[in-house]
Amino acid sequence: MKSNKKTIVILVSALLVLALVFGAVTILTSPGTNAGEKLVTVEVISGGETVEVYEEKTDAEFLGQLLLEAGIAEGEESEYGLYITAAAGITADEGNQEWWCITKGGEEVFTGADSTPIADGDRFELTLMVGW
Repeated sequence: MKSNKKTIVILVSALLVLALVFGAVTILTSPGTNAGEKLVTVEVISGGETVEVYEEKTDAEFLGQLLLEAGIAEGEESEYGLYITAAAGITADEGNQEWWCITKGGEEVFTGADSTPIADGDRFELTLMVGW
């Protein structure tokens, strides 16, 4: 009986240590934000062509805030943050499996708009995509 309790204590302790390590790694590797005014460019692309290019001065620290404050995009709050439904006046048609893809300098961004940090000189693209 003592060996079972000892094994359980060791396993729980190991899981706790792993959770702490995972949390520390997540915090240390998450992208940071830049406070203060910065100039950010957002290009809206639909049908393979540039529809509009916005150059915005902002104090926002995350892309979602900039997009909404500047009127570049509209969206809905979801469990994952801002879900972009329209950009530059173009509304994605979910019935046609359309959605807005965020890229930075042509590279896909793997964070939502609300958790994508922005820095001075950044260039983002919002591209209307078709197909899930």
